[in-house]
Amino acid sequence: MKKPQKVLTIALMSMMMFGGVSQTLSQTVAIAATPSDGVTMAQARRSPSSSLPRQVARRIQRDASRRFDLHPRDVQILSATRETWPDACLGLAAPNERCMMALVEGWRVTLTDGQQTWVYRTDLQARQIKMEGENSAELPPQVVDRLFTTIAQQANVPANTLRVIESEPKTFDGCMGIFNPGQACTRIAISGYRVIVMGDRQSWVYHVDQEGSRIVQNITASGSGVSITPSFIPAEGQLPLPSTDVVFKMMVSGGLRGDTTETFLTQDGVLSRTTTNGINSSVPRTTVIKRLTPQQVQQFQQLLSQQKVPNLNGMRYLTSAALADYPTTTIQAMNSTVSYIDLEESSLPQALQTVIQAWERL
Repeated sequence: MKKPQKVLTIALMSMMMFGGVSQTLSQTVAIAATPSDGVTMAQARRSPSSSLPRQVARRIQRDASRRFDLHPRDVQILSATRETWPDACLGLAAPNERCMMALVEGWRVTLTDGQQTWVYRTDLQARQIKMEGENSAELPPQVVDRLFTTIAQQANVPANTLRVIESEPKTFDGCMGIFNPGQACTRIAISGYRVIVMGDRQSWVYHVDQEGSRIVQNITASGSGVSITPSFIPAEGQLPLPSTDVVFKMMVSGGLRGDTTETFLTQDGVLSRTTTNGINSSVPRTTVIKRLTPQQVQQFQQLLSQQKVPNLNGMRYLTSAALADYPTTTIQAMNSTVSYIDLEESSLPQALQTVIQAWERL
């Protein structure tokens, strides 16, 4: 009769010991010496596949559509499994990245656009999203050399004044991801990078394949002045695209009050505005501003196409002087999203300036 009591005592002691170890682990920070892309599923505890939450699915699909210039509807989920990742980097630490050594519950999700597949890792709510293999975004030195040589020749600037400020992996079509009105692009998959390069006077955005043999300037997204700091919109900052009947949407958010103002133009010509009070969290108020004629709507759509708005997708133009509480403006049109701060509007890329001015005239 005493044996069960002994077993219970041992079990309780084990739980206390495990709790102490767990607490110690959660306070331990490790520095990854090499990329851990090769972490196998045997190194993470796997649970049987269960239903992927809709919010998690949407966030992953939105990230993939942004990375690879796809419409979210074209990104399908093939499979999803519950996982327990070995650290806060989801087992995908970049070189020298600090990762909290704590078990993280999450998901491993496989996506496809019908031609390629990608594997994502997330925590349970997809607040943290990582793509397996994404650490390859670091540009090989030979690609950087070829890119700088190209920019130096095209822009007539010294190569030693150039620096890469950000790069991200991309899969391009036959047009290297560059939109031109009326141009048909071969649906092939070219792996490469989208790169932001800064010089003494301006910035450039380039699309480059993995070997650096194909280098194409994204003229639409290039040309911001030195007072602007261009970057890519992070995955967690991506907004869902508006419904298909929305031609154009401008959202101004942030500021001291935290208010959000959204102005929409829909296919039927209705121009409306919705305001949400950030302090009182009041119910959004929607007001119809005016109604445009079908001809006015068509002309504005033509301007968006002429200014090649899809080439701005995923870009963010901030100013180094901007305060954290200064409102950010986000534009969404033609399945694309671009953000900026209007403190230095004259230093934004010319195409973006033209779109803003045309919108203000409506």
